[in-house]
Amino acid sequence: MKKTSVFFLFLTFFIIHRAQNSPTSSEFEAQIIGGNNQLAQVLQTQLNIPKTILNTNFNQDVIVFFNIDSIGKACDVIIENKIDAFIGNEIKRMLLFLKFKKTIPFSNLSSPYFIKFNVSKIKYNNYFKQKSKINLKINLSADSSFIIYSKADKSPEYYKNGEEGLADFILSEIEYPKLAIEKSIEGTVTIEFIIETNGYVSNLIIKNGIGAGCSEEALRIIKQTKWQPAVINNKLVRYKTNYPITFSLRNVNKDNGTSSQSLGQ
Repeated sequence: MKKTSVFFLFLTFFIIHRAQNSPTSSEFEAQIIGGNNQLAQVLQTQLNIPKTILNTNFNQDVIVFFNIDSIGKACDVIIENKIDAFIGNEIKRMLLFLKFKKTIPFSNLSSPYFIKFNVSKIKYNNYFKQKSKINLKINLSADSSFIIYSKADKSPEYYKNGEEGLADFILSEIEYPKLAIEKSIEGTVTIEFIIETNGYVSNLIIKNGIGAGCSEEALRIIKQTKWQPAVINNKLVRYKTNYPITFSLRNVNKDNGTSSQSLGQ
């Protein structure tokens, strides 16, 4: 083999080896509990950007390095990109809504994990349009501790007509998955989630699934729900709850929807 060929192979191996051992190689990317859909849900429902920044037509790819503590929360956060200070602080706040699984850390760095995503004026305007459709008329201030409660002075309720309104919403939106119908699969899917202080949901987890697309359909529906937040000591708080949705083949109608008998109680 010619020396030039040997050199080329060595150079190729060196470049690939360096790339694989970069702090932003895929093996060091943190695993978000709930996946990238969880990150998207948080950005869409919790991100707040002032008009002064929106006027700049910003569009940025963001890489965030951090460590993961014993309960799966991000700590020692470092944002690699040069971005507006307000956006930087807002991104750090977004991480507080997420939990992570530890993967392979990069070397012995204090912030050995990373995630990357894009934030832009176009995306944010779309988020804002969705959020502005719902007026929850909340007059209380929000607790800023990020503590999650399961009991409250006032429990959360669906923003429109409470339990009855939630049942009506699910009934109007849900579709029995075709694969589940074909395989005669039925049962109850239970989704665990957190109702945030602005009434949107996050950290959705399938606690009990039945497969064939039913779990994903229940997850899709709950993700769209809006709530009057829980209240403790006259402050809005984060609240963990769950909701069951039952899929019964006896209640499938001709439009592939479900009757009210197949909704969570």
